[in-house]
Amino acid sequence: MDNQDSQTSFNSIQIIKIALITVGSVFILAGAVLTAYRFSQTKKSDIVLPGGVTYLGATPTLAVEPTAVPAKFIASATVPYKEKTGVNYPFSFSYPETLPLVVFTDEPTDSVAIDWGNIPPQNNILFNIELIEKRDKSMIGKPKMEYVRNWWQYFSGLKGVNSVTPFTNLGGLKGYRAQYINNAGTAPNADIFFEVPGRNDIMIHLANGILDESIFERIVDSLKWISPTSTPKK
Repeated sequence: MDNQDSQTSFNSIQIIKIALITVGSVFILAGAVLTAYRFSQTKKSDIVLPGGVTYLGATPTLAVEPTAVPAKFIASATVPYKEKTGVNYPFSFSYPETLPLVVFTDEPTDSVAIDWGNIPPQNNILFNIELIEKRDKSMIGKPKMEYVRNWWQYFSGLKGVNSVTPFTNLGGLKGYRAQYINNAGTAPNADIFFEVPGRNDIMIHLANGILDESIFERIVDSLKWISPTSTPKK
């Protein structure tokens, strides 16, 4: 009996040891995952990627996997905002310093992308200069409202325009708020276009797919064209 009792006590101790080791491993793994997540959310902005990006227009919202990050980027009201300025064009806008932005080398449209979530930066363009001549030479000199209404025709992922509403931002730029219909028959994203003072050949374009609406609207209102008489760098 003594031997049996001793064996039972020994087995119990072994089971307790295994349970403690298992619990400890789970806590260590959870801590590593939490640390990695927090690091990804505080990653510094203005990453530089190789040039050659081609903006393909608004894309349908992708299904979110169970392990994916939240569908919308949010930032606390206390997060400071930084200023982003153009390389080839004299624009500026403000954005949360926790929003990881990407710029592309030797990019003639001054494209600025967002590096967040599961979307490649090349498919998550926040800002670009529309080169109207590259889209359709016949649109140069025509009312910019007409260009915005027909913009969807340049992209295979879009099949129509739902609405276009003129407005003026806090910086005094005349803009157009557009919603385009994708191939799924919905208009989930906002596209903003601004006229550039003194220029008939270009427009400013901003697109929102993942930003919280309040953040996107603040970026839109902060946009300025610094020097209307400036021309692109050669």
